[in-house]
Amino acid sequence: MQAGRVGAIVGATAVAMILSGSLGGVSAAAQDAAAAAANPLVWDAAEKTIPVKPSDGAADFDFTVTNTSKQPVTIEQIRPTCGCTVAEMPATPWVIAPGAKGTFSGYVNFRGKEGTFSKSLFVNSSAGTQVLTVTIKIPQLDDAQRKRNQEIAQANREAVFHGDCASCHLQPAIGRTGAELFTAACGVCHFAANRASMVPDLLTARQRRDAEFWRKWISDGKEGTLMPAWSKAKGGPLTRGQIESLVQFAMQTLPTEPPPPTPPEAAAVPAPASAGR
Repeated sequence: MQAGRVGAIVGATAVAMILSGSLGGVSAAAQDAAAAAANPLVWDAAEKTIPVKPSDGAADFDFTVTNTSKQPVTIEQIRPTCGCTVAEMPATPWVIAPGAKGTFSGYVNFRGKEGTFSKSLFVNSSAGTQVLTVTIKIPQLDDAQRKRNQEIAQANREAVFHGDCASCHLQPAIGRTGAELFTAACGVCHFAANRASMVPDLLTARQRRDAEFWRKWISDGKEGTLMPAWSKAKGGPLTRGQIESLVQFAMQTLPTEPPPPTPPEAAAVPAPASAGR
């Protein structure tokens, strides 16, 4: 019992020395761990893993925090590492009273992704900065299901706007424009990790692509392909303004001219005859 009390005193003293910088030779990781331990905001978990279905399109999460100090703590910002992750605080700034608990929620948009990946959330508060992690586990779509989806789309190009497909192809387009709309509605197919062979690579121009090319392609789609008509006038979800924002984004971002043809290989030049012949 005496040894345990001594160990606790020694441990507390070491933490204090780390925080004050008086203990030499301490690693940065140890200092970070000590600083985290000193933060009065205690979360229900530092990392959460969320299993999802590919058709979900987005994964919801929440974190609960307790202020263990005798002073209020203010969270000024919760900053995700990328735009596919959104954190929604109950208030801005979010003041947590001494001994009080609170919860914030958010979601990760994983459309077009597969496998397992993690996103970090930086919590900036009056007590310091903490990092929370959300890990998403997406089961890989099997080849049979992928083939069925392609057959459905080939039979009816507009099928992607209905049923389970709508969560990936319709809902993300609502209210978005420009680059955000392109990423949500176009990138899910054209930049997917397992892009179907019949889906064009937009980073390669096979013909001259001016504004009218993009306008017609997006508005009307193309018969005999998987490309649906996105214009509301054709039964799709996009307004004229949204389509024009995509046209502008494509003209500014994607190649407009096909690459120059590769020159034919120079004909082999026969070696000169030997001078002694």
